[in-house]
Amino acid sequence: MTPPNGSLTVVMYHFVQPRDAGPVRGLAHLDVAAFRAQLAHIRRHYTPVSGDEVIRAFVEGAPLPPRAALLTFDDGYRCQYRDALPLLEAAAVPALFFPAAASALDRCVLDVNKIQCILATTPDVGELVATIEAAIDERRTDVPLPSVAELRARCWKKSRWDAEPVVYVKRLLQHALPEPVRRRIVDDLFETRVSADERAFADELYMTVDQLRDLTDRGMTVGAHGDRHLRLPTLGEAEQAREIDGALRVLDALGTAYPPFAYCYANGEYDDRSIGLLRARGCAVAFTTRSDVADPAASDALALPRLDTNDLPTEANA
Repeated sequence: MTPPNGSLTVVMYHFVQPRDAGPVRGLAHLDVAAFRAQLAHIRRHYTPVSGDEVIRAFVEGAPLPPRAALLTFDDGYRCQYRDALPLLEAAAVPALFFPAAASALDRCVLDVNKIQCILATTPDVGELVATIEAAIDERRTDVPLPSVAELRARCWKKSRWDAEPVVYVKRLLQHALPEPVRRRIVDDLFETRVSADERAFADELYMTVDQLRDLTDRGMTVGAHGDRHLRLPTLGEAEQAREIDGALRVLDALGTAYPPFAYCYANGEYDDRSIGLLRARGCAVAFTTRSDVADPAASDALALPRLDTNDLPTEANA
């Protein structure tokens, strides 16, 4: 595999929608007006390329155009089809979409989205923290768990986007607690604070297989984004293999011929085992959340960086 020449700017999107759209109000999102202006900025300063072009460039070594830019959309949200796709088509900008298999095919709400929605529907994060810590203490008699003080020492951190209490909630409910404990707390909070009908909520939140197929019919590319959107480094090698193989169910459902294919790591996290498993399955490119512009001649094709949408201007003339 010969890397192509030229830089590659990959931009990462999640929710693109009007204010207060979707099944839960208050989720962080990029407004459609800002997205339209950002597309104009990209058209003015970059050369948009498709996911298929990037895959071919890394597989065949063909050069990318000057200032190549690839837009990627994670998690397969319905708003990407409803609100972003028409603007992409109007601007003649292709994109690469990464739905997770459990949401697209099984109509399950991903844990990462359950946690986002729990936070969005909770006006007092301090109250949520207290509720979670009380639930942890209730389960301490059944399962050996770290003390609340230990959990706070490990997880009470500020991130690029979130204050300490929000990061604490996310880390507790995503990976800091044993899965049986974490899953029970997440499911209970989601059912009581967000929705008791997970299937109906998933139908409103995520694209269907038919919509994903329509994306490809309209010139977009669909890649793989995990089976259950699990952080690969937290899994054993056999579990990582199941998570990656499960992700490929989406491509099977769409009738996509692979390898080669594109993969997006859940939360941008991977390790050497992840890269080895993807390489063995013929993955051409895989994307992280590390913020940088890729130098294809020097970057590992299975660990490419991406800019967040907030890293780019939302004014056409910027």
